[in-house]
Amino acid sequence: MKESIDEVKTEFKAKLYYWQNLKSRKVKLAVIILGVGIIALKIFTTVLTVDWLSELFS
Repeated sequence: MKESIDEVKTEFKAKLYYWQNLKSRKVKLAVIILGVGIIALKIFTTVLTVDWLSELFS
């Protein structure tokens, strides 16, 4: 468990360091839009899958 927490902290620090090194506002905006797009796509596909499964069993 301790190793997992350390790994998550290390990954978070790496992402934060990457974010702080981005100088261009356009690149930061693109990273934010890409992140939000990926999250939205994941939610959308999950909702469609659950909807399809509920119709399959009813």
